Amino acid sequence: MVRDDVADHAKWATRFSCDRILHSEDVEICTADVEMKLEGNGPWSLGDDIMLVPAPGHTEGTVCLLYKPLKILFTGDHLMMTESGLSIMEMYNKYSVPKQVDSVQKLIQFDFDWIIPGHGWRIEFKDFQEKNTILEAFVREKYNQYSSSYK
Repeated sequence: MVRDDVADHAKWATRFSCDRILHSEDVEICTADVEMKLEGNGPWSLGDDIMLVPAPGHTEGTVCLLYKPLKILFTGDHLMMTESGLSIMEMYNKYSVPKQVDSVQKLIQFDFDWIIPGHGWRIEFKDFQEKNTILEAFVREKYNQYSSSYK
């Protein structure tokens, strides 16, 4: 059984002649042949332009991709915008909501103006300060909501 959105990973890799990257915490039998397995807590650099940022929570090995030249953070299922605002979609969490909130907190240190999620709407921030203000407010709200999980 495939745990998350990797069902056709081998087919896509063949079609586009590309290497696949997956954190070792998310490797399963069906993904054991990925070309690059990330180990540890990162972040990891792929050249000068791309940084892979650890964001455990949705899964144990969730990783976001930061494309530095355009200040875009691709978040996959980690963080998204919905009709009701910024969301981590707790109902679809496959590992730990508190760890996912902690991972959102850690994103504040990175310089990006855009969030491109796997689901939901993209988010554009006018600057670093607006991004930090919005993420900090979101994290504060979630820490209050899940305060018993942080004891």
